[in-house]
Amino acid sequence: MSNIETRETDTPASMSSRLANTGKLDDLGFGWSAAVFEAGNYGREAWRQPPAADDEETLFHEPGRVLHSAHDGVRATDCRSHCFKIVKPRHGDYTLVVSHGGGVERVNLGYSRRIVNAFNQMDSDSRFRLMWTFDVYDAAKREAAVDTAKTYREAFVEDRLKKRRLPARNATKVWIEPRAGRAA
Repeated sequence: MSNIETRETDTPASMSSRLANTGKLDDLGFGWSAAVFEAGNYGREAWRQPPAADDEETLFHEPGRVLHSAHDGVRATDCRSHCFKIVKPRHGDYTLVVSHGGGVERVNLGYSRRIVNAFNQMDSDSRFRLMWTFDVYDAAKREAAVDTAKTYREAFVEDRLKKRRLPARNATKVWIEPRAGRAA
């Protein structure tokens, strides 16, 4: 693969004409190439790529895209704001690295190679959708932990957090009493 070197005077039109002259797509659209400027190819810009450390091997890279939908009335979903990589550090677990408008997130996928084997059997769009699902799951898990901590903190401050020791079972029962004035 050859790369197009860009200059400040390069424009999308001049780059497209170079693409037409060579008849080749210079890269997959992950860097400064004419592919970035072609219609419908937004989301593959180099600045959208999630960073990987020097000791991490990139196993899968799924840039943003428009996913066509099979639902009635919905033509497609624009997912160009997200870019995913699955990386394996020299020492450590497989990791999903997500880059989006909110920054970069890392989701631990565990040490087992089974997940990588599953991704190997998928087409690119299926991989992208599953990576998106992992990201949504991780965000929901974090949000649920914050909400639960807030609920217990409020119950503690309002003296509604109760406990009862159960020595016969070697356990402690913990519950939250309802607020006064509300039906249980």
